[in-house]
Amino acid sequence: MSAIEIRNLSKSFGAVRAVDDVSFTVEPGTITGFLGPNGAGKTTTLRCLLGLVTPDSGQALINGHAYTGLADPLSEVGAVLEATNFHPGRTARDHLKVLCTAAGLPAARAGETLEQVGLADAAAKRVGGFSLGMRQRLALATALLGTPKILILDEPSNGLDPAGIQWLRGFLRFLADDQGCAVLVSSHVLAEVEQTVDHIVIIARGHLIRQGALSELTAGGDNGVRVAAAQAERLRPRLEATGATVESAGDGVLVVRGAPPEAVGQAALDEGVVLSELVRQRSDLEQVFLELTGDPAAPPGGAAAPALTETPGGTS
Repeated sequence: MSAIEIRNLSKSFGAVRAVDDVSFTVEPGTITGFLGPNGAGKTTTLRCLLGLVTPDSGQALINGHAYTGLADPLSEVGAVLEATNFHPGRTARDHLKVLCTAAGLPAARAGETLEQVGLADAAAKRVGGFSLGMRQRLALATALLGTPKILILDEPSNGLDPAGIQWLRGFLRFLADDQGCAVLVSSHVLAEVEQTVDHIVIIARGHLIRQGALSELTAGGDNGVRVAAAQAERLRPRLEATGATVESAGDGVLVVRGAPPEAVGQAALDEGVVLSELVRQRSDLEQVFLELTGDPAAPPGGAAAPALTETPGGTS
């Protein structure tokens, strides 16, 4: 059974069709990137999944059940849709203790999750003085309280500094690879998503556009082999004779299409040309995203958590 299953989900708000017959799954032990331009329907889909919005048709299931039908939801799924719902006068530890009491969890979980997300040293600080990045970590700690095997995260790297982003990437990989968690991440930071996820789901204008393994989505198309050498032009006749197309990229660089790197390397060996670069050019996630969504304005984008050094109002 899939950890998350979105099945023919549709939702309208008045005349606006926010989500239109969307289906996809998220499997245990994987990280899935949920991508789309602003207004694509991502947040509506997540809110349907968490029982915050009732779909017009279709289903959004967690371990085969609607969220509202889960007997102990905190032990099955943890979610971060925004990092702002905190009482500013409470300390981080007290915020989590209140939630532990409400959920029937041991109070010790508050300290344990703060340690997990790198906020142990800030446990006694009031949340009103936290930076956005610290609030993101506290929101993640909240999601982890029940030790769930499913995580749903909306823009989890928002406000984190580079060290925090690197930690988050490793932490999510630890949860998926070592703990068998299913992680669904919605994000606009495509470069970061590409370094983190296993699978991609792309929606636009409420419709599912593409889904699949990241490696499959970024392997499509022949972007050619980039080869650089002081005498690169000597390779052109031999490569073109094999049916490959050769384009000059200037400064001793050729882009060869229709021939694998091995064939280009063999041609260089036969011609006695010393190469300084030989690499297959693959599509990156940003390129695929823009091609599929037609959204030119889209931005590019484990171990213990690093200790926090920023002051309130910082960026991590």
